[in-house]
Amino acid sequence: MIIIALSITIVLMGQTLRQKFVQISILIATVIVVYFGSSVIQTAQRYERNNQVVTPATRYINMGLNPNTSGQIDGNDAWLYEQPGRTPKEKNRLYLSSIKRRLLNYSVGSLSEHFLKKATYMYGTGLTIQDFFYWYAGNKNNLEESILDRFGVTLVNGFQFFYILLSVMTFVFLWRHLKNKRSIPPVVLFSVLSVLGVCAFQVGLWEVRDRYSLLAVPFTVFIFSYALAELDIVGWISRFGSVLKQDVIRYFIISTGLLVFGYLSNYSLTTQLVEKNNVSIHQPYVAYAGQSDVKIKAHDKLKITFDVETTGNTGIFYNSAYSISSDSKSQQVKKYLPLQISLMNTTLHKSIEVDSNGNTKANTMQKGKYVLTLTNPTNQAIYTQGIIDIGKADFSFNSLYRSISGHPELMAVMTVARSSQNTLVSKKQYNAIFTLLFVILCIITYMFRKKDKILPLNKSKV
Repeated sequence: MIIIALSITIVLMGQTLRQKFVQISILIATVIVVYFGSSVIQTAQRYERNNQVVTPATRYINMGLNPNTSGQIDGNDAWLYEQPGRTPKEKNRLYLSSIKRRLLNYSVGSLSEHFLKKATYMYGTGLTIQDFFYWYAGNKNNLEESILDRFGVTLVNGFQFFYILLSVMTFVFLWRHLKNKRSIPPVVLFSVLSVLGVCAFQVGLWEVRDRYSLLAVPFTVFIFSYALAELDIVGWISRFGSVLKQDVIRYFIISTGLLVFGYLSNYSLTTQLVEKNNVSIHQPYVAYAGQSDVKIKAHDKLKITFDVETTGNTGIFYNSAYSISSDSKSQQVKKYLPLQISLMNTTLHKSIEVDSNGNTKANTMQKGKYVLTLTNPTNQAIYTQGIIDIGKADFSFNSLYRSISGHPELMAVMTVARSSQNTLVSKKQYNAIFTLLFVILCIITYMFRKKDKILPLNKSKV
């Protein structure tokens, strides 16, 4: 979309036909070099195409039309037709059928409403939450909450003022240009087309995530810089200050009252407890496009050793496997079977109960060394996504990941977390953000009181 925006800008804003031709030619040549250069690099690095994990673009279009979500990625949709054995063409055909069914169920009004929900989900907060809110930082053999996890709610709310200001001023700048039919600088036109292109692509076609909105941020900030220069913010504040100066104390009292109201009405955020899982072990990230499931031979046992540094944890282990047989029509038939999971705390010499879903009872995993054993209890080979084959990747140096003993290429899907009750935001964070807002209010009030010294009316002095 950004390349298209650049092409349109060159065509509309180029000075001569020859210049336009040269610039478009350079752009096309760059795209060709990048495209074929990437193929050369893939070949040199011995990447191989695996049709088992190739996923069609229609997969993401289908997710974007899900009427039960705001068009964001959904677990059921993400893996809807990604089962092993299907070719990319078969997957594409199935996703196209699903897309057609979903479009037929929408009216023009409901589809427009869905697109609005997608845009709100993607651009509503100005800070990425979905993918980045629950990051963890590695510390020795365990994970710890990241700064973003601990202060995320405060960051989101504290950033809103600047995000709204950025968006409003950008809109005002562009509206004034369109209303007065004034020419727009080429770089601004390129930025506008890039933002609109990215938004149209994500909202109108693809699935949405809040992090996708980051593509538009550099262009929005660039337009905002032009708006600051053209709208003469300092001059506007100075002129507004001459009106406000007489009643600045009254406005200060009103603003302080609104601030106090906001503080009291949202104070429950510091007292209302929510359930939170403090993760100490989490591995690994399942291949995004699906994977070839790992085969476990009949009666084979796989063991993983790991340490737990805290008490009162709950273990979550992936416990879904299946056997494959053929029916009379020579078609594959899956029969779902559970793995046999045993967990031993070797420090305390104590066996930990694991239920049929692969979970331990709450808070039963104490501090110590553990051995997890995954067994195929059947007389035939079974397949599971509970084990990831990381291939030639070597994680042996990284203590945060635990491979299966004797099989460094295999890694079990597992999570160990300690549940706790906590508030969304601490009282210290809450008080700090409102104190900061009050200090900003005091500074603004002082500036208007001393306007003639700080913001002189004489524009030449500014």
